[in-house]
Amino acid sequence: MSSPRSLFRTVVNKNAPHETRKAAISELAEIDATTQLRVIVVADGLNGSFRRNALNALGRCRATTELGELVDDASLPTALRERADRLR
Repeated sequence: MSSPRSLFRTVVNKNAPHETRKAAISELAEIDATTQLRVIVVADGLNGSFRRNALNALGRCRATTELGELVDDASLPTALRERADRLR
């Protein structure tokens, strides 16, 4: 099993295949790596699909604290904040 740190590095690695990066987000959810998932959601330079996948993964983890932090994060796009609110 991969560590949260190595999975996070896979997600942010722009040279990794899209599907590999998506799979890493799913693995982060499986191990409840909510901190890493929250960082992916707020990472401005990442493709929106990865940010949305990470947000949905937080919902699957029932990470209400992290989701609440995202709802209150004014730097996050409105659509992501609204989705975080629905997932809480």
